[in-house]
Amino acid sequence: MTSTDSADPLSQPPHPHPSSNGRGAPPRRRGEGLRIALLYNLAQNAPALGGDAPADALDELDTQKNVEAYAAALRAAGHTVFPMEGDVSLAARLRRLRVDVAFNTCEGYVGDSREAQVPALLEMLGIPYTAAAVLGLSLTLDKAMTKRVLAYHGLPTPRFQEFFTADDPLDPTLRFPLFIKPNREGTGKGITGKSIVNSQAELRHYVGYLLKHYRQSVLVEEYIDGRDLTCGLVGNLATAALNAPIPLDALRSKDGVGVDYAGVHFFPISEVDYTVYEPGTEPVYSNRLKVELADRYRGLCPAPLAEDVAVEIRRLTLETFRRTQSVDVCRVDFRLDRQSGPHAQPQILEINSLPGLTPISDLTLCAEAEGWSHADLIVAVMNAAIGRHRLTPKANGKAAGRATRAAQVAPGPVVESSFQPSLSAPSSVSAGDFHVSHSQSRFARQS
Repeated sequence: MTSTDSADPLSQPPHPHPSSNGRGAPPRRRGEGLRIALLYNLAQNAPALGGDAPADALDELDTQKNVEAYAAALRAAGHTVFPMEGDVSLAARLRRLRVDVAFNTCEGYVGDSREAQVPALLEMLGIPYTAAAVLGLSLTLDKAMTKRVLAYHGLPTPRFQEFFTADDPLDPTLRFPLFIKPNREGTGKGITGKSIVNSQAELRHYVGYLLKHYRQSVLVEEYIDGRDLTCGLVGNLATAALNAPIPLDALRSKDGVGVDYAGVHFFPISEVDYTVYEPGTEPVYSNRLKVELADRYRGLCPAPLAEDVAVEIRRLTLETFRRTQSVDVCRVDFRLDRQSGPHAQPQILEINSLPGLTPISDLTLCAEAEGWSHADLIVAVMNAAIGRHRLTPKANGKAAGRATRAAQVAPGPVVESSFQPSLSAPSSVSAGDFHVSHSQSRFARQS
C-alpha cells in the first residue's frame, strides 16, 4: 500500500464499520482477513504466588470468557484468529503459525516492565501488534515516571513523591491529605479506604504495607477531593497532526457524545457515580469497587461537565497519549477538584496505554454510551493497528516480515490551552442521560 498525504491511512478514525460510513480501514470480505495471534494472560495460568501476596494479585489478568469475546469479534470481522497464552512458550508457537499481526492484551505476570515483555518478543520476531510499543508500555506502567514526563511537558498532575522505603523523608512541599498506591499496578490493586492518609503515621504504615506485599515502589501524591473521570480514545493521529497545534474548537462535541479529530475518536467522558454505594464507602475507585462491587457500578456517561472542561479533558487525553508514545487506544483518568467549582482544572492521574477491553471494562462502557458494541471496540482497535502498520488483508502470514512501523506517535510541542479555571457556574450543565452499569460481579472491571 502506498501512502500519500491525501490517502493517509491514519487520517480518519478506525470506526468498526467503514463500509457504512466511509471511514477507517477498508472493508474486508470473509476470506480476505488477516491471520491474527490473540495474545492474553489468564489468571488461571499465573505462576504460584508467595504466602504474603495480596488478595488482589491476579485481578488484572484475563478470563477465558473475555478471550472468547475478543476472538468472536475478530472472527466476525473476517480474520483468522489464533488465541494463545503469552508465556515463555510463545515464541516457538508464533514461529510455527506465521501470523500477520498480534492483538495484544498481555499484562504480564512478573517484572518491573511486565506489560512490555510480550511486545518486546513480538518485535524480535518481526510481528506487528496492537497498542503501545515497548517504551510506551514500560513508561506508562510506571506511574511515577509517567508523572515526571507529564510534569516536564507542563501537563497538570497532582504533586507526588515515589517511596522506596517506609522511612523515606517526606517532601515538605506535599500537603495532606495524601493518596497512596502501588507504583506499577492496575485495576485498583492496592487502593483501599486506607489509601487516603492525613498524618505521617498513617502514611508510613500504609507505605510499609504496600512495599511488603506488592514488592515495588509506592506512589504518594496529593489527594484531590473530587470527581473521578475517564476519557478514552481509539485511533492514531494523522501524520500532519502529530506535531501540529490542536484547534480546541475541533474537540467540542456536537452531539454531547463522541468526537472525531485527525484520525482519533474520543469516546464520551465517563464519571464514577458514587451515590450507588453504601454510606461510608471509600470515595475512590478502589479495587473493591472494581471487583467485589462490580455489579453495583454505575457511570454517568456522558459525564455532566461544562463543555470547556470536557474540551480540556480531551486535549489533555490527546497530549498524554502522544507524550507517552501510546498508539491505537488509550484511556486517561482524571480528578476534578470539587472545591474549585464546575470549571476546575482537570488533573491527570494516569494513562492506561493497554486499557482493559473486557465486555465490562471502563472503555467498553464509554463506547457503549454512544451505541458501539463490545465487538465494535475490539475491531476498531484492530483497524487502528492495521492502518498504522499498513497491513493488507492479502498478507496471509507474510506481512509480518514486510510490515513497517508507520506513523508512530512522536513527541511534539505542548499545545497552549485557552482553558481558564473559574469558580463561576456554567450557564447550562445537565447530568448525562446515559447511565452505564453491569451486573457481572464475577469479572474484574479491568483498567
